[in-house]
Formats: sequence, C-alpha cells, structure tokens
Amino acid sequence: MYLLACLPAYNEEGVIGELIKKITPLVDSVVVCDDGSTDLTSKESQDAGAFVIQHKQNKGKGAALQSLFDFARHSNADVIVTIDGDGQFLPEEIPKLTEDIESGKSDIVIGYRFETEKDMPSYRKIGNKVLDELSKQVSNLNLRDTQSGFRAYSKKAIEKINFKNNGFVADSEILIDASTKDLTISEQHVTVLYNTGTRTSTQNPIRHGGSVLISLLEMVLMKRPLTFLGIPGLIMAVIGIITSSLTLISFNETGYFSIPLTLLSIVLFTVGVMLVLVSGILFSFNRTSKSQ
Repeated sequence: MYLLACLPAYNEEGVIGELIKKITPLVDSVVVCDDGSTDLTSKESQDAGAFVIQHKQNKGKGAALQSLFDFARHSNADVIVTIDGDGQFLPEEIPKLTEDIESGKSDIVIGYRFETEKDMPSYRKIGNKVLDELSKQVSNLNLRDTQSGFRAYSKKAIEKINFKNNGFVADSEILIDASTKDLTISEQHVTVLYNTGTRTSTQNPIRHGGSVLISLLEMVLMKRPLTFLGIPGLIMAVIGIITSSLTLISFNETGYFSIPLTLLSIVLFTVGVMLVLVSGILFSFNRTSKSQ
C-alpha cells in the first residue's frame, strides 16, 4: 500500500527538517503544507525531501489540513498519516496507526495521547477534556482524544470526509463528519513529547482553547438544537410561568407586588420561548439539509 505522510506546519524552522528525515524511511512520500510561515519552514522541508504546498498567508490548521486532504485525494495514496510539524509525536509510531487501516479494520485511527497525561501541562488536561466531551456530544463517538493531530486515514475516509473550518476545531469537525458517514474510527496509544526544547504552540493557549470551544459549541447547538436549546428553553418558560403565577397569588393574598420576581418571570419566560423557537428553526433547517 502507498503511504503518504501529511504535515501541517507553521513556523517550524529548526524542527521540520529533522522530523521529515525521520518520517521518510517509514512512508512512500511526504507532503508539507506551509501555512504562511515567516521563517524557513518551506526551505527546510524541501531540503529534507518533502513536497511543499505553500499558503501565502497564515489561515489556520484546518486550512492546512484541507490543502493536504485535497493533495491526498489526487494522489495514489492508499493510507494517509497526518502528523503535526512541531516534533511532539514520534515518527517511529506511524506503523501503530497504519496497521488497522491496512488490515481494513478501521477507516480512521487516532493517536491517543493521554496514558502519559501526567506529563501534560494542567491547562491542557482541562482544556482537552472539555473539548473531548463537547466533540462526543456532537459525534456520539466514545473517543478518548478528539484533539490529537496524529492520525491515519484510509483512502475511503479521505474521499468521504468534508470539513470547512480553518482553525484547530477542524480536528473535531473531521470526526463529527466521519461519524455521520459511518466510517469506522479507532484509537491507538502513542507517545507525546511536551518538552521538545522548542515552542510547540504557535498560539496563546487561552486564545486557542477559547476559539475551539466557541466553534464546538456552535456545532453542538447546530447538530442537536432540541437537546441543548429546546429543552432548556422549555424548562425556563415553565419556570417563568410558575414564578409569575406565584407573584399573582401573592398579590391577591397580601396586596404586595414583587417587582424583582415579576421581572425575573418575564425574562425567564421570554428567553425560554425564544430558545424553543430557535431550536425549532434549527431542527427544521437540519432536516431540510439532510433531505437535500
């Protein structure tokens, strides 16, 4: 089987060249998407023997993956491995991921990182667990590591998967789309290095996590509006009706009219009804999109 390694990279000078040299003996070819780097990422990649796709501007990891997936679709590759260009993953573990693809057991294999999470910074542990839970809510997949960039894909998966997000949430979007297309997904434990001697993140972790969280919340609300908008909205509307009724009963019995309780009941009822209406609109939109 023809094995293609795909590396999204942004300002990975000093790391990317050596990484490609380690990957090359394990695969048939290597392609790098330089996502608008301002350093020598492209030159080091080419010098190491990789084919390089260049973005003139930095668009985000998702955009780099889209370019790599497009390249893979037009290649002769039977198995595709994506691995981040920062050197956190070990190239020698590529066969771990490709084995189930080559045997036909899986369409996608994710490099599961968290058996070594004692080495993971605390903020990453918390952030990844939150993002994993949100991804599970949308995809209905019981995966332990939805944010890992070390993955293997079959040709069938590459041809079927469609994703549009340009940012880091693309990792989740790929799995969500794969789950709707009945692609088989599994996990294999891999080693991850958090102290590589160089910077392994090109974004502020709070900004990165926040942007992914917001995008995932949008997906959750769009995919399951009745669960996450309709039911809470209905509950709020009912509570609003109850509190307004209690206010009227209290006024009839004591003559005292509670303005705070009245305002609370109005807000709860209004917001609740709006949420129910929005959930209905999104639900109808989703059904129409699926039928088309």
